[in-house]
Amino acid sequence: VNLAELQENAIRHGFSHQFVYEDGVLRCDGGGPVYDPADLKIVHSNSVDAGTDPGDDATLYMIEARDGTKGMMIIPSSFHTDPAKAQLIDDLRRNTH
Repeated sequence: VNLAELQENAIRHGFSHQFVYEDGVLRCDGGGPVYDPADLKIVHSNSVDAGTDPGDDATLYMIEARDGTKGMMIIPSSFHTDPAKAQLIDDLRRNTH
């Protein structure tokens, strides 16, 4: 399974928006609404391991907002992952709203 297939699967399950991390919050679809991490939860995640280049490894997170918005966020799995993004994922994993 590659990242494109994971994205297609997420969209089939209603996770059609893209969440982007910006300064401690997640923005939906580039210029869309901004969500505080407390208003979001990870519903499911899948990782891709390309096997050859560790820089190609990533995890796709399916995220649901308290208002019902469903989207995905892709985080590289390499050692270059931003520590703030790693903390965000930890915070979202604890949310159970």
